[in-house]
Amino acid sequence: MLIEKFEAGPIWTIGYLVYDSETLEGTVIDVPLWSADKIYKRIRNLGLNIKSIIATHGHWDHIAEMRKLRALTSAKLFAHKADEWMLQDPNSMSIPSPLPIESVGIDVYAKQGSTISFGGFELVVIHTPGHSAGSICLYEEKKGILFTGDTLFAGSIGRTDLTSGSYDEISRSISEKIMALPDTVKIFPGHGVESTLKKEKDGNEFVRMMLARSVHSGEVK
Repeated sequence: MLIEKFEAGPIWTIGYLVYDSETLEGTVIDVPLWSADKIYKRIRNLGLNIKSIIATHGHWDHIAEMRKLRALTSAKLFAHKADEWMLQDPNSMSIPSPLPIESVGIDVYAKQGSTISFGGFELVVIHTPGHSAGSICLYEEKKGILFTGDTLFAGSIGRTDLTSGSYDEISRSISEKIMALPDTVKIFPGHGVESTLKKEKDGNEFVRMMLARSVHSGEVK
């Protein structure tokens, strides 16, 4: 499995082109503003068959050019139902885009535990509400890779002060779902650099507080 990053847009959002180098089947995870043409050019140069386009959540910086890339590739768009309203009306968000964003419809709802396959690989959907109600992470168990969107970053976590955000929910998502995965899992976030779950457990103060809170809550129960 090969992963290529496309960092674009006014707040340096990352889209990922992920593909099987043997079957040449792939997927795209998030499509930031000003990235669709670059991603599609790379898809054509590699001769890839893009099976899916996945939104880790509905904020405009992650879905800005999904409609354009879907039209170019004919791939199906996957996203969680709870964020559908954002994809349908991306210009109504509390923090607006600097440019108008085209609405896009969801073809397949990404649910907790559902899978999205391409080539010899399978991404398992982990519903991780908190940054938004419909935030998801995508786990490839064989390769030990987790695409975390804006739920978890290297050294930080996603903000929870936007519409449908919740600190309590992101805390549960990270401590009970993400940190339940092996320490060796490598994370690919929606902004910034890659990391591992071990590094975040040890050095991310937000995660350390969440894990301590989770343990304390368990003891109280």
